[in-house]
Amino acid sequence: MGSNSKSREACHEDRISGLPDAIISHILSFLLTREAVRTSVLSHRWKNQWTSVPNLYLRDREYYPLERRLKKSDPDGFSGFVDRVLFFRGSSNVHRFRLLCLEMKDFSRIDAWIRTAIMRNVVELDLELYEYSNPPQPFVFPRSLFMCKTLVVLKLRLQSNFIALAPASDCFPSLKFLHVDVVLPDADSMEKLFSCCPALEDLVIEGEPGYDSVLNFEVSAPKLKRLRISWYIVPFHQNYDRKVFINANVPSLEEFNLQENILANYSLKNAHSLSRAKIDLVNLHSGEKFGTVRDSADHIQWLFAEIRNVKFLSLSAPVFGGPCSVYQYHLPTFNNLNHLELLLQNCCSLRSVTNFLQISPKLEHLVFENSIHCYVCHFVDESVHEWSPPDFVPACLLSHLKTIRIRGFQGLPDEMEVVEYLLKYGAVLNTMTICTLEYFCEEKEMKLPLLGLREEVKLLQTISMFPRASKTCQIVFPKLK
Repeated sequence: MGSNSKSREACHEDRISGLPDAIISHILSFLLTREAVRTSVLSHRWKNQWTSVPNLYLRDREYYPLERRLKKSDPDGFSGFVDRVLFFRGSSNVHRFRLLCLEMKDFSRIDAWIRTAIMRNVVELDLELYEYSNPPQPFVFPRSLFMCKTLVVLKLRLQSNFIALAPASDCFPSLKFLHVDVVLPDADSMEKLFSCCPALEDLVIEGEPGYDSVLNFEVSAPKLKRLRISWYIVPFHQNYDRKVFINANVPSLEEFNLQENILANYSLKNAHSLSRAKIDLVNLHSGEKFGTVRDSADHIQWLFAEIRNVKFLSLSAPVFGGPCSVYQYHLPTFNNLNHLELLLQNCCSLRSVTNFLQISPKLEHLVFENSIHCYVCHFVDESVHEWSPPDFVPACLLSHLKTIRIRGFQGLPDEMEVVEYLLKYGAVLNTMTICTLEYFCEEKEMKLPLLGLREEVKLLQTISMFPRASKTCQIVFPKLK
């Protein structure tokens, strides 16, 4: 009986309350602040435990259930809760302050909350603010936000009515990570927000500019290492007038990641340290049907001139799918390029593979794919390209290219011709890895191979008979291992 009694006591033992305050606060920091406050009813020990949590995550969504959104909203419920949270925490520091407001219309309260977080030495500030009144009411961020000495991480998800006018100097003295996602951005804010970031190392700019927007981004960040830009206009209109200019003085930049469909104007000044670039120009096609891209060849040329010294390049752009696109857009020679990843839609010509090899004389590693689904409706003659070998063998094939990896392979005639050509002239090639195409099976909710085992074996046998310039080159089908 004694042992059973001890077992029952052990089962009902409150082990969490026995933990040190610091550990409990750390656990509560992963919860919404509303949930953390609710733990105060557990016991006397827990009554004020939530006030020492260094992270605050406040969102108004829970205060506007769907049925109330359709009738009458009560903004005072959320506002009063935030006011009480900040009051009961007193003067204790805030490490992370995350605020999500979908229906708040009292901007004076939001301004006060941001100022309070700054006075509490906030390190990470994450603001997601939306306002749906018509016409929208402007909200100007407090000047103290830009002067905060403790702020290291800043994330802003905004609409056009939110204005961030940064001072000309002494701005963001400690900020290392800045993520701005804005729809229809304010032109003045975009011109000044990034103009003085002395400690910034990571910058992410996302959003959707308006069709009539004239945006000038001035980025001055001497320590910036990583820059990611993602701009989309949905739906994209071929008569869009490109008036987005991004001028960045980035002497320490190492990585540049670009995803967009507007072909903005880019200038990366002093980017001598840039070694990696990922370019994804979605939905930008060549051909008569897409004259807007053809007419903007200078934008494409300028963009690639800025990244011509990279060692790693990942490129996804159907605009380069034409047989002569490399020359049509006057792409520069990539003298330092060591690794190329070329992701092509299934409407593209494989001739672009050898075209890129010709402007990459020191390339050692090549990855390419020609099976990404294209959602554009083409005429039949636009999406059919017969492959033909180039007039001259690319220099990298004769002296540098060591590995080739082909993804989404189906064994189509043009694919087989490309493989045969690369093996024939790849003088120092060590490995050619061929990964066959997979498709998603909805019934089994998983990817399945398009080709059967026998078909892959037959492909391997056929390709193994192709002549090889490199006697040490191995042909690998990973699924046959």
